[in-house]
Amino acid sequence: MRIRWNASARLVGSLALVVSGCGAEPGLAASFDYEMPARFFVPPLEEAAEQDDHEIYVDGPLQPDTWRVRLDACASTGARTYTWSVDGEQVGVETRCNGFEYDFPAEGEYSVSLVVENGSGEQMEQTRVVEVRDLLIFGLGDSYGSGEGSPDVDEREEGGARWQNTRCHRSSRSGQVRAAQMIEESDPHTSVTFVHLACSGGRIYEALLEGYEGIEPDGTLARPQIERAAELADDREIDALFVSIGGNDINFSTVVEACVLGENCHMEKPTLDPLLESTASLVCDFLGPFEEDCRSYLDPETIDPDLLDAKTIFEVGSKKRYVEVVEGEGPVDIQRDGLDDLPRNYDALGEAIVGTLEMDPARVFLTEIPDVTRDEFGDLCAWPTEFSGYQESLRIAAQQVPGITEPEMEWASTCVLTELRAAMRAAAERNGWQFVDGVDARFAGHGYCSDVPWLIRLQNTFQFQGDLYGALHPNPAGYAAYADAIFETFVANQ
Repeated sequence: MRIRWNASARLVGSLALVVSGCGAEPGLAASFDYEMPARFFVPPLEEAAEQDDHEIYVDGPLQPDTWRVRLDACASTGARTYTWSVDGEQVGVETRCNGFEYDFPAEGEYSVSLVVENGSGEQMEQTRVVEVRDLLIFGLGDSYGSGEGSPDVDEREEGGARWQNTRCHRSSRSGQVRAAQMIEESDPHTSVTFVHLACSGGRIYEALLEGYEGIEPDGTLARPQIERAAELADDREIDALFVSIGGNDINFSTVVEACVLGENCHMEKPTLDPLLESTASLVCDFLGPFEEDCRSYLDPETIDPDLLDAKTIFEVGSKKRYVEVVEGEGPVDIQRDGLDDLPRNYDALGEAIVGTLEMDPARVFLTEIPDVTRDEFGDLCAWPTEFSGYQESLRIAAQQVPGITEPEMEWASTCVLTELRAAMRAAAERNGWQFVDGVDARFAGHGYCSDVPWLIRLQNTFQFQGDLYGALHPNPAGYAAYADAIFETFVANQ
């Protein structure tokens, strides 16, 4: 059942006898509806690869010269002919009730009239406003926006993992993409043009506001997403921005890595995890061709001790602060990462959205990041400090985040993820954005160690996409939950 939330599809005329007065043949009535033919279309991978820095999810040009509308008069009764007029000008006469299409020159409201006539020459008319509206939606942000973890074709299939865009790991399974499709399918009176720009590994400055190499660099910089959206919109009004950003700004993946590799990563002076070698044996032994990559990632000999201090990495960025001396200002942090910089980063994004895109900030939808640290019973996921037996070891290796103990996981849940969500919500309130806050509630019971997880586990990322980047990202079920939350928030704010 389609949800009809477009208020402009309203009746402004009424049934009126035009020619024959009270003697009209019983049963003659004029009534019509209209629909915008769906534009949403998942581009073939070969076609998407040619677009380089974005994917256009439309069947047709991004900026069409006209907008086709399909008019349907089959709710009329007793008619033999159907005459259509737009803004007082006759545009077609049909002998069937459906199938009449008209190309409108631009989006906007038009007065459309239908006159039906029976075999006796008697007529009835209905006039109503038809709003020609295509929703232009952009998907921006980081890996949770791009679809990281869920490639269009995974590593187990012939030819290996494939993406809509390899550099950014953009996938048609992304929650942003699926939400756009749901909006397209929900209302026949509108169509959707969706453009995907989100890039795995992106940050507010490094991807949205400035150039970015991508998660798999190809030697060039991708254009800043805000700048590229303005260019592609080409003076068209943007109806919505779906934005997923913030996790990389507080170095979430590096924080997780620190807790995998270190002991007491959330305390002062953490040390290398003494269980790392046994962890590698448990986790990597069953990955076949990716065993060597897994062991390399967990190799104590290759680990920089400065990467073990998760608390500092989260709060103020790397321990090796990236600074430069600016004349008259002294040392300036040029890394712009960590929780201390996140509010300023969000506000800079808000200024760019208003200034560069010239759009209403209320059309920005910032998506929440879920807490994925608990199982279906609400218990924390935790890597034990000792194992009771071989079978128990295998079960734990399959279900738990390697090396992250219960105290570390509790800190990640109650501090890192809680602080991030609070910063996101506060940024949305300050900048007038819509905060998509239904994600965390939907993920309850589907954390990393749940029997039915909505995340890609460490060993699965090697199996599904042949690298470690997919770990701790939603699987298709998780992205479906993202799509549901975005869709509900979008509809509620129309």
